[in-house]
Parts: sequence; structure tokens; C-alpha cells
Amino acid sequence: MKRTVVATILLGALGMVIPAPQARAQVSVSVSIGAFYDELSPYGEWVDCTYGECWVPRGVGAGWQPYTNGQWIYTRYGWTWVSSDPWGANPYHYGTWALIARHGWVWVPGTVWAPAWVTWSYSDSYVGWAPMPPTVAFGSAGYSGRPVVVNEAQYVFVPTNRFVGTNVTSVRVEPRRNAEIFRQAKPVTRFEVSGGVVRNMAVPVATVQRAMGSKIETREISTANTTPRTVSSGGVARSGRVAIVAPARDVKAARASRQTAAPATPQQQQLQAQPQRQAPPQQQQQAKQQQAQPQHQPPQQQPKVQPQQGREKAMPASEEQGKDRGKKDQPGGEERPR
Repeated sequence: MKRTVVATILLGALGMVIPAPQARAQVSVSVSIGAFYDELSPYGEWVDCTYGECWVPRGVGAGWQPYTNGQWIYTRYGWTWVSSDPWGANPYHYGTWALIARHGWVWVPGTVWAPAWVTWSYSDSYVGWAPMPPTVAFGSAGYSGRPVVVNEAQYVFVPTNRFVGTNVTSVRVEPRRNAEIFRQAKPVTRFEVSGGVVRNMAVPVATVQRAMGSKIETREISTANTTPRTVSSGGVARSGRVAIVAPARDVKAARASRQTAAPATPQQQQLQAQPQRQAPPQQQQQAKQQQAQPQHQPPQQQPKVQPQQGREKAMPASEEQGKDRGKKDQPGGEERPR
């Protein structure tokens, strides 16, 4: 009789404990976005853009682009960006960047970690990359289908033999040559999910080693001042889809929760007093052209992206997420499978 009573009590206790992990996972997602808000606010402005709440860095030069002030290294997670920006520890590993007419380049928050959220275009002579569009999502096993191709002006190109271990700003090819290089390069987009962590190994190491004439060292991920996190810790269920950016409503809620945060320190106030950056006229024009006149195939003519080796095709984020961000997902205007 006593054993029966004890067993009943234990089962009841277990029933009460089981829901707890799910609650903690939901909190971790909210805290991540809120932490980004606290971390980045002293270095820029949070604005309402096409994709919801976005962050605009302050103090960057005219014509600035993401993934330029820093260098590439190769780690066990693939090609990894090491930022030299004072705020760059997280915006290059979570979420992605988008070119908005009014603000220039803005960071759209996300909670899923990657060594770099970029799509590539490479040849024996040059390697180029551009931020993944915010509307892209893919299966939890990864993506290796048709390449995601954005406007050629959004790519940053460097000589292949200077691709690794060199600050990009010192070796970047002049942007006016992008069209010429892009025509001769091979676009590729590939994200693996191994051990629950996203990896970016799209550009063949052998191609870069051949151009450099030496073996590429596999560096420790700590060199990039970042810590890998599993997709599940970013709020992605085992059978769910990996969205690069977080739902707009989650970002808005996280920002609202920070409105009563502690007052800024004197150093933060000094940073916040700097004038907000305005996008250069050329960037504004590029962004307007991309939003108003898609340069690529119209949506109804776009080829479907085919999954390869168990990985699902890339696709715009869910219909609900698109509504949250105040815009229809229009892959024809931002990325094109090629």
C-alpha cells in the first residue's frame, strides 16, 4: 500500500515537472533578443523598417557595407567572420542585414547562430559574399539547393589569394568591378546543420588553398569572439524550419520590455549623442530600385529550389511572419534561385 502511494506521488510530481523545459526555451529566445537590444543600443538606433524592428549602426562611413571591417577564418563550423567593429560580436552571427532606402544597411535580429549568414560567389581569382535576405528559411537538416543570388551591388569581392586572414577593407576590389567579376563567378549557398549547429562551408577549401599556395589552418571558434549555439537553443524545434530572422512580434516585445531599463551610462550617452547615419544617395537609389523594380525573374517564372541529400529547399519565411513584418515575402525582389 505504501509503495502504491509513493509511486502515485512520484508520477504526479513528474507530471508537474515535464512542461518546465519548454517554458525555459521560450524565455531563452526572448532574453537573447533583449540582450541584443541592450548590447547594440549604445552603438546605433533601433528603427521600424520593412522587416519590423531593425538596428542601424552609428559612426560608419558613407557607402559602408556589412562584412567588410574584419576578416575570414576557417573553423570547424566552416567560413567564420571575425568582426573588427566594436559592436560586431553578434550581428554577424545572428540575424542578417538588409539594404533599406531610408537607412542604408540595417540589421534584422535573429536568434539562430551561424558562423556567417552569407551567400557566396567565387572563382579561382575572386571570392565574394553578401548577406542572406531576411525572408529566407530552410529545413532543420540544412540547405544545399540552388544558390540564393542577390543584387550584384550587395556583394563584397576580394582576390581569392587574399581571402583568409586579411582585413577585408585593405584588399577589397572596387565595387564598380562587381558586375564584371560576378559574371565570371559561380554562386553558391550552402548551410549544413550538424550536431544541431549551423555551418557555412559553401566555398571549397581546396579552391582557396590552391590560390594561396598554402594550407589553410583550422582556427578555434573563440578567435571570432562568438560561441556556437544549437538551432534548438534559438527556438527551432527538431522538425521545424530555420528562419534567419526572428518574428517581428518577438523583437517588438523584447524591445518593449527594455523600455524601463536602467539609464544609460555617460559613455553610452556620448555614443548615443552622435548623429544618426543616413544612407548615401547611391545606396538609397539602389535600395529603392530593388524594392520597386525587381531585376530578376518575376515570382511566377522562378524555378523551384530542389532539395538535395535530405536538405530542404530555401524559401521565404512563413506567411504569418511575413504579415508580422508588414510586407509580403517577394523573393523575386530580394533573392533569386540560380
